[in-house]
Amino acid sequence: MNKIFHLILLACCIVCWTSCSTEVNLNAPAKEIWVVYGVLNPEDSVQYIRVANGFLPEGDALEYAKENDLSAKGLLVNLRGANKSWEAVETNDQPKDEPDGLFFPNTTLYKFETTGTQSLESGETYELEILQPGKDDFVLRSQTGIPEPSEFFIPNFTPGPGRERCLRVVDLVSEYKIEFSAGGGKAFEIRAFLDYEENFVPKTAVYGPTDLFTTNVRCQSGATMCYQFREKEIITAFFNDMDPQDVNVYTYAVNNQTKCSEVIDFLPDAFRFEITSMDQNLASYQLANDPSLSAFNTVKPEFTNIEGPNGMEILGIFGSINKGRIKARLDECGEYLLHLNETPRPLDCQEL
Repeated sequence: MNKIFHLILLACCIVCWTSCSTEVNLNAPAKEIWVVYGVLNPEDSVQYIRVANGFLPEGDALEYAKENDLSAKGLLVNLRGANKSWEAVETNDQPKDEPDGLFFPNTTLYKFETTGTQSLESGETYELEILQPGKDDFVLRSQTGIPEPSEFFIPNFTPGPGRERCLRVVDLVSEYKIEFSAGGGKAFEIRAFLDYEENFVPKTAVYGPTDLFTTNVRCQSGATMCYQFREKEIITAFFNDMDPQDVNVYTYAVNNQTKCSEVIDFLPDAFRFEITSMDQNLASYQLANDPSLSAFNTVKPEFTNIEGPNGMEILGIFGSINKGRIKARLDECGEYLLHLNETPRPLDCQEL
């Protein structure tokens, strides 16, 4: 019986050895790939579209990308929307924002001028079309709807003397909740900024961005969106950014003389919240590539909203963002903790 068992085991091993191979072909046949990236921002005077005609080579892909500019040149790139149209200008040899030595240092961008009467408008839909001269069957298309900027409900301005409006006092030591309108945005990020002077030298402390979110975070707010910050979350980030020293003088432009005005635009924005709203396309793309969200097999589907001829592999994203902002004022405890305006310590204010 043992002899039969060993023969069966040997036969199984032979089958396994002959049916499995450790030799794997790491290189697929060469393939043409088109990649389009563009994010519209109505606050910008110039919009850029990047188009790359990538190839999967037979050799070392990293070496190929390091030695070759994969930008697609000579294309006709058009934008239409809100009864306006733009034809992009090709700009070559643009240095990349953060050259790292791994990839070709320059790229080609297609530029739209969006100023004056040709400015982009919130709430409008824009269509992108990319043509290749000499190839009638080549066309890449996409579209995006620019969200409205989020409107803040909390914080917002408070009534002042006469017709004046005043900056809302914000307590960043306790938990703090902001409420805002979605404005057509499908995903959001929040930042906070503090412009101050250290020994009369202008500087800025920054909190954020928060993680991307699509629903209320740690709060409920009915028909509006809300986000609740944890205790000391923002003020600790400001403090660490500033690293205030007792020997230095720190000031910011909000005080009892500047906190109110009949004209909101004249109120100082030394402390402000900013919400970046993303359209559905960009939200889907960001969420699909969020490293904190993975499938059971760790392989995520590649999201793209770029359409093209059948049989062509196309990647990338064409989306849009918009930004909403609100000015406010730190409470006395916050000003004291950040050493601002020589504010004395309030009785109930504890150190960070």
